[in-house]
Amino acid sequence: MFLAEEVGKFVELIAAKYPEAAVHRFQEPAHPAAGEFAVSVKQETRRSETRSHTLVERQYAMVCYAEDAETAILTMELLSRCIMNEGVDGKGVSSGPIRAESVSIDAPEKLDGGLQRCIGTVLVRARESVTFENYEKIGKVETRMTTI
Repeated sequence: MFLAEEVGKFVELIAAKYPEAAVHRFQEPAHPAAGEFAVSVKQETRRSETRSHTLVERQYAMVCYAEDAETAILTMELLSRCIMNEGVDGKGVSSGPIRAESVSIDAPEKLDGGLQRCIGTVLVRARESVTFENYEKIGKVETRMTTI
């Protein structure tokens, strides 16, 4: 699955749980307000697992802004439970649902404007097939055998 598709699925999940909230994709807002969210990519790592597969590990940052620390961390806890227990729906995407390996939540931090920001990190692992060069198949094979 592509990065944009996975970020889109996380945005859809947040929008379904919090329909009144604004959700920002790929970057945090310059001037956040309480009740807003942001989903961005923290890191992507690709490793050769076998000759035919690549292991892709992605970390996504899900940021929640709230008036107080308790609201921020409880909101992130609800999202983490939803991601881990229900999964992220993959309807309309060829590769299916997103299966998170883990979710970690950082302690809320106070921003300059008095808002609290809580960041949750979602780890997703997937395997991708390695593309190989296609060769022309052998068309005709003839065998001649002589007995002595």
